[in-house]
Amino acid sequence: MIIEHDGESYIRLSELYEAAWKPAIIAPFFGSPEPVIVRKLSYAQIRACGEFSLIETIQDTIRSETRKPTTKEMVDYSEIQHEIVRRSLVNPTYDEIMSLSKYDVLRVNAEKELLELEDIINDMPPSAEKNELKEKYYMTKMNSQYILPADFVSFVMRFALDQDNSDIKDVSEDMLFEAAVKAVKGHDNPSDHLPGNFTDFNREDINSRAWIIYHQRTAKHGRD
Repeated sequence: MIIEHDGESYIRLSELYEAAWKPAIIAPFFGSPEPVIVRKLSYAQIRACGEFSLIETIQDTIRSETRKPTTKEMVDYSEIQHEIVRRSLVNPTYDEIMSLSKYDVLRVNAEKELLELEDIINDMPPSAEKNELKEKYYMTKMNSQYILPADFVSFVMRFALDQDNSDIKDVSEDMLFEAAVKAVKGHDNPSDHLPGNFTDFNREDINSRAWIIYHQRTAKHGRD
């Protein structure tokens, strides 16, 4: 990140050091291969980006097939994605990419409109018109702030979360339930009963999703 001091611009030494010792990887950017330096995020850094899961359950699949996500839900998830990218990019930094004229102009031009919409929405009682303005607000936010190409965001996220070196993609709903049953008997955590190559974030993800599945299934069968 570039910092300003006495009218001069400087790059943080920590980022120069990290950039010097980390090899560049090739990421797609609108389909074009571009060299970038990316760091893998720690558990605390990932959690600071917001609440999300890398495990897809049957309920998630059914929900995605029966209804489309709302614009607000898309904005919320895009915000998490961009925060992960922001925290993981070393060179170029997220701010350096977003300072490119195309992105900067979009953001600056939308700021005033977003503030005006926010003030109007906050002063309105519940109504169909208010809902329409909320939809316009989230669409404007999506189209002006979370605009990095999907191929780039997906690639950087996978690297930052170490997904390609993790077994999290192979975790099934049945595995989660079985691990939770064993955790009940052992008075410990579901992740203790699910061996594999998992990061700290993966293990917390396993624990939270396993307990959800456990309570859903036991409640359905009248055992909860």
